[in-house]
Amino acid sequence: MELKKLTIIISSLILALLFFLAGFIFIFGSSHKKDASVYYKQGVEYFEKNDFQNAYYNFTKIYPNSPLFLNALYKQAKSAEAVGDDKTAIKKYSLMNKFIKDENVSPFVLWRLAIINYKNKNERGAKKYLLNLRADYKTSEYGIASNYYLSKLTKNKDEKKECLLDYIKYSPNGRYIKEALSEILNDKEIKLDDYQKIIVADVLTQNGMCTISINILKDVPINLSWVELISALDKLNSGKNIIKVANKGFVSDNSNFDEETLYNTLKIYLKYSPSPLNSLNEIYKTADDSRLKGLALYLSASYVNEEEATRRKIKFYENFPNSKYASTILYELFMESFKNNKTPLALKYGKKYIALYKNKDESPAVYYYVSVLKKKLLDNSYKEVLNKLITEYPRSYYAYKGYSTLIDKHFSNKRTLKISKNNHIAYPYKENKAQRQFFENFANERDFKSFEDFRIQDPLILSWIEYKKGNRALSSVLARDCINNSEIAPKNGSVAYRLAYPIYYADDINKESKKRNLNPYLILALMKEESHFDPDIRSSVGATGLMQIMPSTAQMVANRNFTIEELQNEKVNIILGTSYFKYLMNEFLDNEPLCVLSYNSGPNAVKRWLEEHKDSSMDVLAESIPYFETKNYIKKVYTAYWNYLLTYEKIKI
Repeated sequence: MELKKLTIIISSLILALLFFLAGFIFIFGSSHKKDASVYYKQGVEYFEKNDFQNAYYNFTKIYPNSPLFLNALYKQAKSAEAVGDDKTAIKKYSLMNKFIKDENVSPFVLWRLAIINYKNKNERGAKKYLLNLRADYKTSEYGIASNYYLSKLTKNKDEKKECLLDYIKYSPNGRYIKEALSEILNDKEIKLDDYQKIIVADVLTQNGMCTISINILKDVPINLSWVELISALDKLNSGKNIIKVANKGFVSDNSNFDEETLYNTLKIYLKYSPSPLNSLNEIYKTADDSRLKGLALYLSASYVNEEEATRRKIKFYENFPNSKYASTILYELFMESFKNNKTPLALKYGKKYIALYKNKDESPAVYYYVSVLKKKLLDNSYKEVLNKLITEYPRSYYAYKGYSTLIDKHFSNKRTLKISKNNHIAYPYKENKAQRQFFENFANERDFKSFEDFRIQDPLILSWIEYKKGNRALSSVLARDCINNSEIAPKNGSVAYRLAYPIYYADDINKESKKRNLNPYLILALMKEESHFDPDIRSSVGATGLMQIMPSTAQMVANRNFTIEELQNEKVNIILGTSYFKYLMNEFLDNEPLCVLSYNSGPNAVKRWLEEHKDSSMDVLAESIPYFETKNYIKKVYTAYWNYLLTYEKIKI
């Protein structure tokens, strides 16, 4: 019995001790978590003042159990390196290299380890890290730069040449480019073949050393060098020599050049030709290369009247169907026929385009207008075409048009919607926990300068960083470019779309839109395209603020004058912008697309276009606008509007 009591007492004491320790750890951990942020902020302040010793001290006060530990470790290494304590810097960078393996962080860490070892004449250690960089992160900025230092460490001339050429080719504007060019040109033991000379000459031209570039190419056969020679001569504005070189190049073997290179070279040549049309006609007659003949015919359409241009386009498409530019020509023929109401011919071109080409820039437009033509002819298969458009190009302006036609005719008139708030956008990659924590810490501590070390190339991460900085326009553009360049489109509602189509000023837009019976998401889309949510922006003609209000427009809708400071006030600007859009809605009988056009070009211009195309559909009017900016504007606004709804509202496509 006594033993049982003793056991109970001992067990109770042990449990009490465990609870005490757990509580102590919890309190200490919570306290240290707060302290870690304080130490980190103080360390950054000292670091930015170049007081690296105090910076290092503060960063060492952040313990391994803190989420900020890796960030502090990185800062310790930087601080130690800054005061010349290379031994400590290597120790800290080596620890980082063990703790985090990441394509955005590791190249920088390996680079610093290589450079410190190189500086301390530890060539073996430097080479180890440089080779690691070159093997595992060869496309990163540091991986490319590793080639330059490897060229200095190797005694083998072939290896040296290979490393220098890789650096020159993939980093034509790099930090060491002048040194690399000097070494490869001045080392008499390095022999370059014709193709390698062209690589070096191209980079010399890019760096303004055109005379040296031309000199290198003098012994290279003209069929290999003429394109690069013209590029260098163009920088020197040497028109007479360009004509001479081009005339030789046109009749040589051009199998080493792709069609796009030939096209760009022809465009340079035409700048200096005294008679571009005669020159192109002559190239068409005399060139042996079928691609050059086709390009001459294609470009010549810009120098003749409309009827002859159409004839040449048809001839180009019929004779050069495999050209890179054949799809563009077929699209132009299709749109010309569509706008001129030549329905059978337009359908012929449209069906051929759909059969032959996929994922071209013009593809969504062709799908949509083929469906319009079929519907006009009472061909019920137009629905099938629209379904394909919405399925294959779901985020495009024409998918929005197709959805409005096929699924919801009143889709654009969503005035009762309310914009949801979007106060936080998470780090884009959840699967890489170490990277996410590391980068989120920098952003949360407002230590944005540290990001610069990593030379991040991922546009989505860069977009997120700019979003956290508050650079709204750049963040949105980077995310948009990331989406456009992705082989597989991101999923609806993903971080990519939330960055490309962010929400700001939701409360004010909702309030003012409701007051004037406007579509809040359309106002949001207008604001995005007008200012990218920069309240201080001013255009060259004086349009100001979020909705780019002209002072005269503000005076008209509010019946008083406004100062620039007032127009830059977010609330005032949104009131004025929505008031002006309401004015346009009254002017154009609630026709939203006409109001969007008017917002960009002014109502008088739109009324003039309506008069000129009074027998045409809205589609023909939109495609016939003579100003590229306005024609593109309505597509950009409705693309943004459509993508906002897809991202934040429950729309099934």
